[in-house]
Amino acid sequence: MAPRARRRRLLPVLLALCALLCPLQVTFQITPPCASRRHYERFGRCCNKCEPGTYMSSKCTTTSESVCLPCGPDEYLDTWNEEDKCLLHKVCDTGKALVAVEPGNRTAPRRCACTRGYHWSEDCVCCRRNTDCAPGFGVQHPVQLNKDTVCQPCLAGYFSDTISSTEECKPWTNCTILGKTEVRHGTDTSDVVCSPWPPTKLPNERGIYLPTLTLLLLFASVVFVAAVIFGVYYRKKGKALTGNVTGNSNSTFISSGQVMNFKGDIIVVYVSQNSQEGPAGPGGGGGGGAGEPVGRPVQEESPLRCDSFAGLGPRFPDTCGAPDPDKASRPVQEQGEAEACAPGARR
Repeated sequence: MAPRARRRRLLPVLLALCALLCPLQVTFQITPPCASRRHYERFGRCCNKCEPGTYMSSKCTTTSESVCLPCGPDEYLDTWNEEDKCLLHKVCDTGKALVAVEPGNRTAPRRCACTRGYHWSEDCVCCRRNTDCAPGFGVQHPVQLNKDTVCQPCLAGYFSDTISSTEECKPWTNCTILGKTEVRHGTDTSDVVCSPWPPTKLPNERGIYLPTLTLLLLFASVVFVAAVIFGVYYRKKGKALTGNVTGNSNSTFISSGQVMNFKGDIIVVYVSQNSQEGPAGPGGGGGGGAGEPVGRPVQEESPLRCDSFAGLGPRFPDTCGAPDPDKASRPVQEQGEAEACAPGARR
């Protein structure tokens, strides 16, 4: 009887324990596990993490939630976190050829990059100057940030005449579009050279200008030669007109003279040098004797006329009238002409 009594006493105790343990088991099964991205577990409970741009000033307790505060002006946190302080932004030092490409804020970091013409090198953890492309080579674009220059040779129809780390190969100039003609072909280091004349007019203009210039030079040469020949001929003819004058008793040679006046058809020539006298005839005609002064003017033979310049201009006084008192200065005509204008000759 005793063992049965003990079993009956333990039964209520076991039932009581079951009654207590069953709710706890149901509670553990209903409570979900803590999410790893936005929650964390503390004191057997799930607590909230701080969102980006804030940090956790105090963690949660059994009775309170986590306390989060915003980051400072030069700080940031870009993830859900349990951090007790924010991270500092990078400093883009211009003295090291760095520049800020993204300024950053409380939720995003600041990004630095090398300035134009430099690239980032992991060897020195610094910025290095980009490689320059030689003439005939151009930069392969697009230029990649923080990477060295990639040079490539210029293709046919393109050229590069400079040393640069940023310029691409440039195309040759199209002379046809500009209305010009190509004078020199381009290369990988030089551009095409165009002429300033249109291609359709250049041959015609050259064909016109060259013959015209040749004809002008030839005409000028002919005119010059003709002028020289005419001058020489005229000079010789003038000397022939002032040659020997032969009279009845005198033969005078005129080496040089000057025509001073014209009256009718009579040419008066004044001799500037001494004349050579020929042998005087006996009796001495009216043409002048041995006592006649040397160097007197000589008149060439002309018809019997006493008029002036044929009515062209002012009339000269008639010299056929009263004789000049100074006979030594009058022109001497050959024998027979002095009586032409005498009063008895006009009967």
